[in-house]
Amino acid sequence: MPGHKGGSGAPRRGIELFGTDLYAIDVSEMGGFDYLHGATSALVRAQADAAEVFGADRTFYLVNGATAGNLAALMATTTDESHVLVARGSHRSVYAGLVLSGATPRYLSPIANTELDGLFGIDPADIERELDADPSISAVHVTSPSYYGFTIPLEAVLAVTTARGVPLIVDEAHGSHFVFNPAFPRPALSLGADLVVQSPHKTLGSLTQSSLLHLSGSRVDADRVDQALQMLQSSSPSALLLISLDLAIAESAANGLAAWGRALTYATTVRAAISDTGGIHVYGEEIKGTPGIEEFDPTKLVVDVSDLAMSGQASAAWLKQHWRINPEFSDLRRIVFSITPGDDDESVELLIDALGSLGDTEASTTSRAFASLWPRESPTLAVTPREGFAAPAETVALASALSRTVAEMIVPYPPGIPLLVPGELVTEGVIETMRQLLAAGCRMVGMADPTGMSLRCLREYEDEDEDVS
Repeated sequence: MPGHKGGSGAPRRGIELFGTDLYAIDVSEMGGFDYLHGATSALVRAQADAAEVFGADRTFYLVNGATAGNLAALMATTTDESHVLVARGSHRSVYAGLVLSGATPRYLSPIANTELDGLFGIDPADIERELDADPSISAVHVTSPSYYGFTIPLEAVLAVTTARGVPLIVDEAHGSHFVFNPAFPRPALSLGADLVVQSPHKTLGSLTQSSLLHLSGSRVDADRVDQALQMLQSSSPSALLLISLDLAIAESAANGLAAWGRALTYATTVRAAISDTGGIHVYGEEIKGTPGIEEFDPTKLVVDVSDLAMSGQASAAWLKQHWRINPEFSDLRRIVFSITPGDDDESVELLIDALGSLGDTEASTTSRAFASLWPRESPTLAVTPREGFAAPAETVALASALSRTVAEMIVPYPPGIPLLVPGELVTEGVIETMRQLLAAGCRMVGMADPTGMSLRCLREYEDEDEDVS
C-alpha cells in the first residue's frame, strides 16, 4: 500500500491531472515513511521543530484539520461528569467535541456590537463569574481570532483561567501566521494558553486539511491528548499533508517576517485605494476596542457593503460572476477577503478594481434591512449535546418546530457557527433567523434537509410510560 504503487497503478486520468510525482511521494509507513501515531524519527523532529517555532512545549501534526484538534482538546480535558465553558460563537467542531466527550456545556454569550451590527467576542468577566459559580468546569474553550480576523482579550481571559487553574483551549485556526510578524495580534501561546489549535493551510501555504495542535504547560495531560488524536485521526495519515506542514513551517520560519510584511503592505494598499469608494467601507483601526473586538488581523479585509442596498451574499455572488473573485466568506452586510504571501501586485490590483466596481452595480436586493436576527442569548439546553444526538428523532416542518428539541446541528456556512446544536430548543428567533439567512442565499449544513424547510427534532411520545429504549 498505497495500491497505486507509486503511480504505476494510478488512474490514467489521475496521472494526466497530477503527473507521477504526486503518487511517488504518497507513501505510507510501509514504504519507510515515519508513522504519525508512533513517530520515531522524521516526524519526531518535525513536530519538535514546529513546537520551537510556535513556542509550544509539544506540537501535534494533524491530518483531519483543526476539527481534529478541537475534538481532541475537549476529549482530553473533559469527561461525562464535567462541565466545560464554551464561547457560543464557536466552530461546529467544538460542539461535535461536546457530543463525543459527553461534557455538559455552559455557554459564554457573544457581545453585541450595535455599531457593526454583529455578535463578536466574549467578556472575560463572564468567564470569571461562570468559573466561580460552577467549580465542576474542567476547561474553557474560546475562539480568537474569528473568521473576520477579530481577536478577544486573551490576556485578560488567561488571567482568570490561570488564577483558577483551569486549562484554556484557544481555537486559533485563523491565526497561525500571528507569530511571524509583530504587526499581528499576539499569538495565544505567547500569552500562556494551554492548548492551541491552528490551521496552517488557511494562511501558511500547507495543503488543505493539514493543521496543528499545540500544548503548553502542565495543566493538560499530553498523553491523553495523544491518545485522543489516535482515536480521532486516520490510521493511514497522508504523507502529502504531513510533508506540506513541515515545508510550510520551515518556509515561514525562514522568510515569514518579510513575506507577511509584504502581505501587510498589500492590505494597506487595498484599504487606501477603496477608502473613498462610494457605498463600501473596509474596517480598520476604528473598530479596535469596540464591543467584542480587542484587536484585528490587518490582512483580513472586512468590507461592509450594506450602503449599496446589496447583501454581503449578493455582493459575493456578483464578484464571483463578473470578476471571478471568490471572497473568503460573506454575511448579510459584509464580505471578507484574505491577503496572504500568495498575493502579488496583479491580484491586489484586480481586487481593488473589482471592489471599486461594486458601487456601479444595480441593486439586486430590494430591502436595505441587513440587521442580523441572530439571537443574542444562548439557546436553552433541554438535554446535553450527546443526549440530543443519541435520542430517537423525527422530521418536523420548520413552521411546526417551535419549542421542540433539535436533534441535529443547524449551521449557516460559512463561518460554520451553529445556530442550534443537538439538545437545544427551537425558538421564534431561531426560526426567523433561518428564514432570513435562507432568503439571503446562505447555505445550511449539518441538517438532514439542506433546504432548511424541516428539522430533525427529538421524538415526542403521547404515552409518557412508553419504552423509548
